[in-house]
Amino acid sequence: MNYVLREKFRPPSEFLNLTEPLRAMAELGLLPMAEPWLNSLRGGDGHPVIIIPGFTVGDRSTVVMRKFLSALGFLPCGWKQGVNFGVRPELFEGISELLDQLHREYDCRISLVGQSLGGIYAREMAKLNPDAVRQVITLGSPFNDPEGDASNLSDLYKLFNPEHIPKSAQFRKQQWDIGKPPPVPTTAIFSKWDGVCHWRACI
Repeated sequence: MNYVLREKFRPPSEFLNLTEPLRAMAELGLLPMAEPWLNSLRGGDGHPVIIIPGFTVGDRSTVVMRKFLSALGFLPCGWKQGVNFGVRPELFEGISELLDQLHREYDCRISLVGQSLGGIYAREMAKLNPDAVRQVITLGSPFNDPEGDASNLSDLYKLFNPEHIPKSAQFRKQQWDIGKPPPVPTTAIFSKWDGVCHWRACI
């Protein structure tokens, strides 16, 4: 049985928050050094994988990941919904239609990989469409933060949403219980150096 520890977590420190972009660029710059090892990996079975981007970014932010998954032997696909500006019914409907399309076209279950808010999207999609989803992998997704207190982007989130309400209110409006696990295999990947969300909110 799965349990979620419901606690209130503080956002990451200002140091982690301010250095997040610099650390991300440094890691991206070091990526070529890992290419020989990454290129040696194989094992994909060719099934489709939908990559859902995080808050304020779109498919461009997942190009490197999709290229890597393609090299492994999977069939990666962007979410094709533009920029992820928050919990929007039209975005959820669009990605659900894409999932259904791929499920019917390839006649197999689809894996979902979501970064940050994209991971919460992925988990909710799997709850509604368990027969179409093979597994869910989340990357720094704060699904153990139902009130939205553990993020340094809470104020920015409200700014980008016309209702100017926090994520927690939008979750309730859409009847999402983000702490409830989907009925498919799930993997949560997180970093204790995350500058956006408290890492314990992501497990």
